[in-house]
Amino acid sequence: MRHILCAFCVFWVVLGCNQAQVSDQEKDIEILKRQFVAKAGLPASRLSAGMAMVDNKDGQVFLVQQYWAGHRVMVQAVIDSIYTTQPDLAAQMLARLMAAAGGEAKLHFESQLIKLGDPAVDVLVTLAKDETDWQTLMRTLDALGKIKALKGVDVMRAHLSHPNSWVRIAAAHALGDVGVSEGGAALIHALGDTSDTVVSAALVGLGKVGDLQAVRACGEKLKHKNARVRAAAVSALGRLGGAEAQGLLEPMLKDVDSGVRFKAKQALEDLMR
Repeated sequence: MRHILCAFCVFWVVLGCNQAQVSDQEKDIEILKRQFVAKAGLPASRLSAGMAMVDNKDGQVFLVQQYWAGHRVMVQAVIDSIYTTQPDLAAQMLARLMAAAGGEAKLHFESQLIKLGDPAVDVLVTLAKDETDWQTLMRTLDALGKIKALKGVDVMRAHLSHPNSWVRIAAAHALGDVGVSEGGAALIHALGDTSDTVVSAALVGLGKVGDLQAVRACGEKLKHKNARVRAAAVSALGRLGGAEAQGLLEPMLKDVDSGVRFKAKQALEDLMR
């Protein structure tokens, strides 16, 4: 019985210490917040306060709020200061800011994440899995594609079934940008999408992946009623190359659409070089 009582006491002591530690951390963050927004504070001390709270979730949320509350220069300075020394934290901050930004403002943060490269991949993959805003998803997938993130291939493939066509388009382009064979089968499946724009994006992606097994699937889209889809199929076949692709392209020189004819001529010339 005495052992049980001792263990019980130790449990409450440890719990009390942990609660006190959390409480102290919360107090520290509150102090840092006040220092960061202090109008009379020196830029160096405000920057130091921002850098001190950036590894805390509550601190990150606060800094994102302050970016939109008129302190964007200082928040950006915090990110710039940790960009090379703590790239994982910089990626977390940039991802939060991109998610909070509206419309084209997201591009500003996406470009920084792309420049950051590999350290941003895990953060972007998590964002792509959890995010519900379609515009943020587009930018996230685009960034993963431009970084050529192999870790992002699974989430790209998953988003080829997203209810929003713009997200499906972004996923198709991202798979093409990564350019690995693992994305080929998913892109071929996407050729059956109900949106002509998604089909075009999948064709572009297949051309970049360079999987010769896609030649026949791309060739089927040369019969599509939409000239833009046919043009995308022509371009894909030109990239894929080979005798079969050449045979499929030659009749397209007589397509009813001048744009398709032009692309077919261009593709065939490229194949002949």
